[in-house]
Amino acid sequence: MGKKVALNTLYNVGIIVCLFIAYEGFLQKHWSWLLGAAFVAVMLIILKVRLIKEVRQLTKKP
Repeated sequence: MGKKVALNTLYNVGIIVCLFIAYEGFLQKHWSWLLGAAFVAVMLIILKVRLIKEVRQLTKKP
């Protein structure tokens, strides 16, 4: 379970970094940075949702 908590934290940090890069790309008009950061952020969000579903299944009491 500790590995899943660490993975969730890593996903959160990655999403925050991607949002910062997307914001800077928007300000500097580097659209490739914006699109790349958005793509990576969406992938991290998908992985985070899958991880949350997996943890819910593991902690669900029968």
